[in-house]
Amino acid sequence: MARISSSNPEKVVQIKVFKGLHETKDSDTKIGLGEATQCHNFRITRDGNLRRREGNRVLLRLDSDISSPVIGMWSGWVAGTEYILAACKGKLYKVYDGSTGTYPGTELGSLDASATHVHIFGFDEKAYILDGDDYYSWDGATFGKVTGYIPLVANAIGPTGTAEAAGTLLEQVNKLTTGRRVWLSPDGTNATFQLPEKNLYSIGPVTNTSDGSTIDSSYYTTSTTNGTITFAAGHIPAKAVNSIEVEYDVLSDFRDEIIGMKYSELYSGASDNRVFLYGDGSNELLYSDIDYDGKPRADYFPDMNEVAVGDENTPVTGAIRHFSRLIIFKNNSTWSLSSSTLSLEDGSLIPSFYVNPVNRAIGNQAVGQVQLVLNSPRNLYNNELYEWKGSTYSGNLTSDERQAKRISDRICNTLPSIPVSTAVCYDDNPNQNYYIVNPTTGYALVHNYAVDAWYTVDNLFATGFASVGGVLHWGNIYGEIQCYDTSLMSDLWGVDEDIVAINAYYETGNMDFGADYYRKYSSTMWVSIKPESHSFGKIAIMTDKKEQIDPSSIKNIGVSNNAGFANWSFESLSFDEKTLPHIIKLKMKAKKFVYYKLLITNDEPETTATILGVDIRMRQTGYAK
Repeated sequence: MARISSSNPEKVVQIKVFKGLHETKDSDTKIGLGEATQCHNFRITRDGNLRRREGNRVLLRLDSDISSPVIGMWSGWVAGTEYILAACKGKLYKVYDGSTGTYPGTELGSLDASATHVHIFGFDEKAYILDGDDYYSWDGATFGKVTGYIPLVANAIGPTGTAEAAGTLLEQVNKLTTGRRVWLSPDGTNATFQLPEKNLYSIGPVTNTSDGSTIDSSYYTTSTTNGTITFAAGHIPAKAVNSIEVEYDVLSDFRDEIIGMKYSELYSGASDNRVFLYGDGSNELLYSDIDYDGKPRADYFPDMNEVAVGDENTPVTGAIRHFSRLIIFKNNSTWSLSSSTLSLEDGSLIPSFYVNPVNRAIGNQAVGQVQLVLNSPRNLYNNELYEWKGSTYSGNLTSDERQAKRISDRICNTLPSIPVSTAVCYDDNPNQNYYIVNPTTGYALVHNYAVDAWYTVDNLFATGFASVGGVLHWGNIYGEIQCYDTSLMSDLWGVDEDIVAINAYYETGNMDFGADYYRKYSSTMWVSIKPESHSFGKIAIMTDKKEQIDPSSIKNIGVSNNAGFANWSFESLSFDEKTLPHIIKLKMKAKKFVYYKLLITNDEPETTATILGVDIRMRQTGYAK
């Protein structure tokens, strides 16, 4: 049977799923249907719809001087209550109080007024703060400098001249403090005890370990030069084991090494009970330890708890816990730190950490901005975004260059415009959005990794983020705390809430509809939108035959007041009129084109737009000339 085919077949091209940004270096003719060369202030929903982003508002102004940015932000739990804390112009503020659900903006304490960066992290029911000048903590009631845990450096110290005089060495000294403790084991006869160190700053107090009571200073004499304590006749303690505690101070500490660190990450192998600090410009990390009673502490950084990663010429720029490893980034390489134990000569086991190379060619250049997204680290390097995928068996990263996946090809033009030196990255896990922000311009790239779609937003001058109850908050360069609000259809600027329209723009690539060798004709378009109050938008087309948009061809789209159903009675109906799609038929004529662009905009204040799909009727008219 003979088959006669039409020389000008007609078809309807359907865009049912919007896929966000797909930038290219050369030409946009090969990007997929539903992908865009520009997708600005339109976000991609879980269902693949195109929706103008919600508005943001100012919750608090922390300082009246708009030139004072928020320089630190954190959300977490302190003493059983969820808080948001922020630092601005030498002050620490309680931004959000979970016990009341309010934003009090209460000042908690003073920080270094000249600080340009403040790092906050949570540990042991407290918030800890590093501002470059000192180390602070807040327990929900009291703010102050971290004095540091006083380690028990030795016990079972016997009187001078006895076999037990040296005692047993225990905890390492703490970088944060000059204080040390020892326990003495008197024999009831000899009066003098030698402390582990000489040339001390002070000796005392002296207490009974049984009840913590203080021994009167007239009962003994001390020598800071020799590092000794001698009990007076008649006051020599009775024979016992570890019955007397002596506290003493040396002349100097290593507190500045801790204060110089700018970032932290929790890690300890199978648990997160050690604080690893980095960011002082060196190749070292300093980590906290567990005290004599087995309690993990963020105020105890033993003198030997240091990890040097790679060569000294390149600094550590990021660290993130990844399964059972700590992944450490330098500015030109990536390393993996694992937890193990080390056997000493006396047979005892102590915790130890080992560093192994992962990639010697790719590192991280945005200091402190490595994020863990769906259990995969992401980092910025050489104007590219990388995601690290480990072994399919253990998940851990090993020395395999294939584990670094470049995932920024679709944002190859916009990403280089965000300087890595000032970029702010954040994983908004409740909403499954990953942000790369330029705080100076307020321009940001957003990856909705639930649907693998990129888009851009503006008016996001974020210097730091925090999330509470699924709501994204941020501090900005003007000393304000802001958040997104799904009820807003415009941005509200300042405490006076001035209405600022959200300028949304979507532009497809040059679509050839599968035949770049044919000329085409199109006259009709159907746009499916979600009917909702104040729904509005504009749609236009552009072709290779007319590269400028004809103003007369711009069409309005929108269904306000829920598709005009306000006067209907729904007492006997069961459907939800707010969710039913609405189809708008438009006459959009284009002749003799090969390539076709679709443009959607919305720049009207107090409106919104949710585009569910677009259908384009077209037919081929002959071979392209």
